[in-house]
Amino acid sequence: MAGAILLLAVLAAVRLLPPDHPRARAEPDPAGFLALLARPELLRMFAVGFSGFFVFSAIFNYLPFYLSEPPLHASVRVITLLYLAYVFGIAAGPLAGKMTDRLGTGLTLVCGSLLFAAAIAATLVSSLPLIAASLAAICAGFFAVHAAAVGSLNRRLTSSRGRANSIYVLAYYLGAAAGITATGWAYARFGWRGAVALGIAALSVPLGIGVREALKG
Repeated sequence: MAGAILLLAVLAAVRLLPPDHPRARAEPDPAGFLALLARPELLRMFAVGFSGFFVFSAIFNYLPFYLSEPPLHASVRVITLLYLAYVFGIAAGPLAGKMTDRLGTGLTLVCGSLLFAAAIAATLVSSLPLIAASLAAICAGFFAVHAAAVGSLNRRLTSSRGRANSIYVLAYYLGAAAGITATGWAYARFGWRGAVALGIAALSVPLGIGVREALKG
């Protein structure tokens, strides 16, 4: 699983590399990958992408194991239906973008991270209806964090946006690989509580960056 995600990350990064054409060469002071990685304000957004998908991918990968075990004993059909909550993310994406425009990057990261963490914690309650609502909230929180990070990343650049976004995508999928691996260890040793605790701990990254951005703004 982790190997497949890493492959997807590389392919996505390659596809997002800017084409070599006259207009691209005419960009003002185009920055290379190393120059972009040397900018702390961009590194913070890459860290948000890494940590956000670290948690999101891990929760959705290990959730079926948790739901199928006692005391929930959910069937495959019920678990599949619960995954329809991901459709909520399709609507949450544009709304998160509007939220960023209205509140700014910092407050959007803070609100998204807190909602994300609270929704994950709510899955500890052994109630399928509550878990279903929690999954929708997880999607909303994640897409708020993701939209804020991508929007901030592109607003900070006047050139080399293709390169910066390819680094973001790479960080995003590396976060998924790391999250699935680390959460597998936590789940095997501490059960779903361990997975939830690790996820909430990882969300301290976008939360802390959001507080920093809000105070600075």
